[in-house]
Amino acid sequence: MKKVNAIWGVLLWITTAVILFNSCKNPAKASSFTNYDDFETLHSDFKLQSKAVENGKLLDSYKCEEKINDIENSIPLSWSNIPEGTNSLAIVMYHYPKKDSKTEVNSYLLLWGIAPTVTEIPYKMANNPNWYMGANKDGTAVSYTSPCSKGPGEHSYTITICLKRYTQSASES
Repeated sequence: MKKVNAIWGVLLWITTAVILFNSCKNPAKASSFTNYDDFETLHSDFKLQSKAVENGKLLDSYKCEEKINDIENSIPLSWSNIPEGTNSLAIVMYHYPKKDSKTEVNSYLLLWGIAPTVTEIPYKMANNPNWYMGANKDGTAVSYTSPCSKGPGEHSYTITICLKRYTQSASES
């Protein structure tokens, strides 16, 4: 039961974070399609970086990590200038496997409940008891999945960091 509540908590948390902190450029349309890239940066000083990425490209040494017990090493991430009033952070790394279609999305990293005092996740350290982690791309373990696309052409992966703020009205005090 605790696992089910955690999953629903994650979905609610991510939905809330997207609604509260990302403003859509296009009005909602009745469709089964969700464009996960349709967001706007609200805090331009808030930066997400990785030593594993140079000039927008993931370094080869961080691709196709060896799985040991169905777990792979996560890339190093760091961030700065967390906006005041942030209560927690979430990180999502995803990829669209069909080049010209965003009807399918693969998740490579899902972390949430990260304290705003945390400013980095070192290499191999995404699975940490101080926050929550979602399943790997294949859904076989709670783990990061390293990018390892074999198809022709360039493959694009997106890493997004979201903020969660809790507001309390006078009636809730």
